[in-house]
Amino acid sequence: MRTRPSAPVEEERPLEEKVPIPTPPSVRDVTPSLCLSLVEFKGTHNSAYHADMLRQFRAVDDSVTLRLNRAFAQSRDRGTSTPPSLLVQHTKSFSSSAATDLGRSTYSSVSEAMCASIWLDLVDLWTRREDTIKYCMDINVRQAQEAQKAEAPLKKEDMLDLDRAQAQKRATSMKEVPRSRGESQAEFMVRIAMLTKQARQFRNELMVESIVRRRSLDVFQSRCKMFQPDAQASEREWAYWKART
Repeated sequence: MRTRPSAPVEEERPLEEKVPIPTPPSVRDVTPSLCLSLVEFKGTHNSAYHADMLRQFRAVDDSVTLRLNRAFAQSRDRGTSTPPSLLVQHTKSFSSSAATDLGRSTYSSVSEAMCASIWLDLVDLWTRREDTIKYCMDINVRQAQEAQKAEAPLKKEDMLDLDRAQAQKRATSMKEVPRSRGESQAEFMVRIAMLTKQARQFRNELMVESIVRRRSLDVFQSRCKMFQPDAQASEREWAYWKART
């Protein structure tokens, strides 16, 4: 599986003039402006024009698990899975003639082919969602770095949760903190607060994502008990299978 290309960094040019962060192949229909709009990203606005992206994205998991449950129920209803029937009066000298047939078995299973197909669908969904969130985190970091650029730039890992960025901003004279052309100090403070909120929101979304994956994985493994990912599966796929974040 391809990894996300690293973003080129140019220190002296304004953000809008820089080469944009490459969009990973798994991230579709997502733009930097969408990433930086929590209203659109989270769908907290009631307007029909704002896409509830993650909610819709995660709803696909439900449709996949519904396919699993439906296939499981059909298998049970057909009664074609082994063992073929439930028998009583089992003794050491058991024979079919001495047993009473209680009817069709309640044992059910989903076909190996369907399990494999559904697993690939889940991996694709999980990869796209996780990469989308991380891509938007990169966009947020890029914006925060530009907003907080001063004599001693912060490391990228510090920018993910902008607490230290806030502390350094307060310790830096206002002349050293760049603002957009025509932007007042009040507007600048609002922008910094929004970037901080976004950074924390994206981190929260990663935690939510791991919970959603765990729920879907539990359903999958309960319905496809004999399934195992291919031995040549990527490290990331195995991490999903073992519920590692």
